[in-house]
Amino acid sequence: MLDSENHGVSNMQLSASKTAQFFIANEYHHVGLEDERLVLTSLHSEERIPFTVWNGQVKVHRGLLWAELQFFAHPEQMTQRSWLVQGLPWPQARQFAHKLVSAYQTWFNRQCVELSTHLPAWQQSLHELVHLPAFLPHSRAEQWVRQVFSDLSSMGMSLEEAINHLPQAMDPLTPWLLETNQTLLTRNQHWLEVERNNWTVLFSQLESSPLNLSQQQAVLLNDDHNLVLAGAGSGKTSVLTARVAYLLQSHLAQAEEMLLIAFGKEAANEMAQRLKNTIGLAADHVRVNTFHQLGLYIIHQVEGQDVALSPLALDEKQKKAWCMDWLKRHWMTPTNFKRWQKHLIQWPIAYLAGDDELGSHVEDPKLIAWLERQLDQLAQLALGKKAIQQQLIDHPDYPRLNSELALCWPCFQAWQQMLKESHHIDFNMMISRAAEYVRKGKFTAPWKYIMVDEYQDISPQRLELIQALCEQRPASPNLFAVGDDWQSIYQFAGSDVNLTTEFSTRFPHSTLHHLDITYRFNDQIGAVANTFVQKNPQQLPKTLNSFKTQKQRAVHLCASNQVEKVLDQLNRKANTTKRVLLLGRNHYHRPEHLSDWQQRYLSLKLEFMTCHASKGKEADYVIILAVNEGQFPARVKSLHLDSALSQPEKAFPYAEERRLFYVAMTRAKEKVWVTYSGNGSCFVQELLADNDYPVIKQK
Repeated sequence: MLDSENHGVSNMQLSASKTAQFFIANEYHHVGLEDERLVLTSLHSEERIPFTVWNGQVKVHRGLLWAELQFFAHPEQMTQRSWLVQGLPWPQARQFAHKLVSAYQTWFNRQCVELSTHLPAWQQSLHELVHLPAFLPHSRAEQWVRQVFSDLSSMGMSLEEAINHLPQAMDPLTPWLLETNQTLLTRNQHWLEVERNNWTVLFSQLESSPLNLSQQQAVLLNDDHNLVLAGAGSGKTSVLTARVAYLLQSHLAQAEEMLLIAFGKEAANEMAQRLKNTIGLAADHVRVNTFHQLGLYIIHQVEGQDVALSPLALDEKQKKAWCMDWLKRHWMTPTNFKRWQKHLIQWPIAYLAGDDELGSHVEDPKLIAWLERQLDQLAQLALGKKAIQQQLIDHPDYPRLNSELALCWPCFQAWQQMLKESHHIDFNMMISRAAEYVRKGKFTAPWKYIMVDEYQDISPQRLELIQALCEQRPASPNLFAVGDDWQSIYQFAGSDVNLTTEFSTRFPHSTLHHLDITYRFNDQIGAVANTFVQKNPQQLPKTLNSFKTQKQRAVHLCASNQVEKVLDQLNRKANTTKRVLLLGRNHYHRPEHLSDWQQRYLSLKLEFMTCHASKGKEADYVIILAVNEGQFPARVKSLHLDSALSQPEKAFPYAEERRLFYVAMTRAKEKVWVTYSGNGSCFVQELLADNDYPVIKQK
């Protein structure tokens, strides 16, 4: 039965006779064409095969009694599917096959014509991108990919169909469409190698030592968002300085189109001085700010007048006095006092219980310090009470933490009210208000390139400001962050290491790069320190090779009472003055004989500081003091509101303390001594028990 004469090409059908159907049982016995689809029917099923699946090929098999039509799909992974329709009348089967192929050809030609109208534009755009005389950012490649898929969608065509229609023309485009990231990476690696050779003079002469390969590559990175993981002593400041010089000399940016952000005033001043000494007048108009200076600048630009910073925010003593005064007035109301008393009976704070003596402890320094920490955390978050409760609700200690929130919330409200009435702001408002002005478009960033030093110290609030600047249209400044998640040690000040380790999740259009050589410590210190910090699987894995290599082990473990003996030996062996850092987890670890040692060991420049204070410093030798149980790592005290709101969930045990120990070890150029009493802490026991660590245990 052939119905094409009655129904036209769009609705053709051909069926086996009743007799043939009986013999072929459950096989396909009917074929039809409906809306660019083959329709195959058996006794119990029907299959519709669109022209996008059928490849237009049909074989006609002539048997003794009937004919068969075999239809073929496009090959997939070296296999090709086919469908067989049996029991068809011979002359009609051949004629029907011709008509089907003709219908397919008409459709195929129409598709190719439509595809051909878009192809030249795709090819031209891709050619321009690939041959762009610059680093190709993710956003440009993704924009092209989106355009191609949008055009395909408007044609009602899939990429697979386009490849089947015009395989040769589509072949150069396919990797960019299906494996965009890998293809982009390969393209940019090739470009980096070519560009690197164009700047050999800059890279060899800008600093006192030539930049190494990974430093040179870092300087040239220009993805939308870039994170350079710079291990201890790997020369990150050289990279930032060279990047400013490169952007200026390549005319990618004017000086006033660059913003460098550091965390402290000292670091910002050092960076500004480094630019002045290395690059000179050309870098004069590069803005080098701390986060707070940047916040003030943005607020001033929008509000048009000087913003007054609260004297309480600037003076620690005044702030403590304000907290004490607030608590005194607060406790004068019996209901408030009873709320505190009830909480402290169940959950003591700063060793204070809610007994009858509580009223006399209103000036207790530890209680005031605790209150101040909670106030700082609440001010930093700048969230409503319900939003904070939502953050805490799944915490196992929620009843206690929620009760702490109830105690501190009136203090935070009073702080906000005081700032409002005095027309002042604090450091947290400086950042949050600036971010809000950027988001609302009240401040338009004049910068094309934003560089952030010590990115591992960033807090969620500061990142909001950076993100607001980088997402501002149409400029969308390029972000270049330099930091090291292994050295993230300021959680107590609001930093969140996850903002570094999850950089590529937050910024999908990004490139991560490692500076892979340290010029500070030898490979024996590196073998211990790098392995130690990477025991935490949440740290980003990287290779940090030491420029200085030696066979002799450089990390010693010895008893605390041996420190004087170690200093005596170092003093006797010293040909020139050697710097020795004595590092303690806390201020109270300062050796009582330090002054005597400084006067006695004249060949040694002895200095004590906490491990936190040592960040950014270096010495010939480092002695880490009192690595004892409960001392280093510091004992985990009961978690209060500020810690619960700042600590990441499911943190690796002693994660921050492990990073702090890494920082302490990597201040040394030549040797490290880890000193302890008794069996030492879990850190000491790990170093002694684990064969991964090449250490020397001194008797």
